[in-house]
Amino acid sequence: MSDLLLPEGVRLVHVGPPKTATTSLQASFHAARPALEEHGVHYAGTRRHEMLAVVAAVGGKGFLGGPEPDLTEWKALLADMEAAGSRRVVLSSEYLAQARKPKVRRIVDEIGHDQIHVVLTLRPLDRLIPSQWQQYVQTGYDISYDAWLREMFSDPPPKGLTPTFWVRHRHDELATRWADVVGPDNVTVVVLDPRDHELVLRVFEQLVGLPDGLLELQEDLSNRSLTLAEIEIVRELNRLYRQAGWPSSAHFRYLRNGVVNELRTRQPGKDEAKIVTPPWAQDKIAELTGTMVANLRKSGVRVVGDLDTLVATPAPAGAVEQADSARRVSAEVASLAMIGAMAQTGEPKTDARRLRSWRPVDDHTTRELAGLLRRRLKRRGEG
Repeated sequence: MSDLLLPEGVRLVHVGPPKTATTSLQASFHAARPALEEHGVHYAGTRRHEMLAVVAAVGGKGFLGGPEPDLTEWKALLADMEAAGSRRVVLSSEYLAQARKPKVRRIVDEIGHDQIHVVLTLRPLDRLIPSQWQQYVQTGYDISYDAWLREMFSDPPPKGLTPTFWVRHRHDELATRWADVVGPDNVTVVVLDPRDHELVLRVFEQLVGLPDGLLELQEDLSNRSLTLAEIEIVRELNRLYRQAGWPSSAHFRYLRNGVVNELRTRQPGKDEAKIVTPPWAQDKIAELTGTMVANLRKSGVRVVGDLDTLVATPAPAGAVEQADSARRVSAEVASLAMIGAMAQTGEPKTDARRLRSWRPVDDHTTRELAGLLRRRLKRRGEG
């Protein structure tokens, strides 16, 4: 892969899409920042993923109840990239995949048309579709997997429901959208190998001239998918949350940062049901991925890996829908969800202070009681 090396001063822009090793790549580059600089490579920004900056650049929205995207952060990120001078720069964000053509042109112009090289990482659509549905559930949707699939494969899909899904995941059109602006010679498609999770790191090392093995997988930042039972409890909580009319800040704090994060701490058993795509949708995906691969071959972009592995197979004869019993939630999952929400009610330090204030009078020292009396008299005097 020695012919993959990009020229000095290049701005390698990794546009994802989501669920294609983006988290692993970002964590690996972020962890290696000091070593990167020694080899003339700069990882743009200061965080693992400059999400809010990029979401602002593509005109997107933040998570329900979370911080709002801010264009000032995007401008700061552009300044950081420009300050890197002749060093090779890597910018990685899956949210770039949802940029439509006008935003792509603007982003390319702002980064520098003559310096940019766009990289897509791709994995089979049938593998990532279940993960994408559950990501939407984690952000507040309560639609079932089957209903969501029927909406996504309707012609045309409804505008109000996950409108950027096919913008990101018609991978042939995604590659063409960027190639039309930067030229097909400046687009590389990397097909992931499910048997070798480190291969994508080796490819990126070759692209920016890093020594083999410098980038390392950061296992503690793994972004595992939830099981069917786990995501079903989140979906039901979403329904109840909306029914109760709670503010969006409550969803971000208690469900996304509480319940979901806590569920991810457990190691699911091998017998726990995963999300299964129904047979009718498997057939749709097989047909669509065949078309996408054919279009990628004709696009003129550089391909690393085997495009044929992206083509899904139709549902086997006699395949059946997933049984409703697979959605049953165990006591362990329900308890962890409760603990995750409870953990967001306050920091332990705050609770400790409250406990001290609840001590009976006999448990306080004379000095503490005198101090309490002075503070109360002072407040009365100020009133």
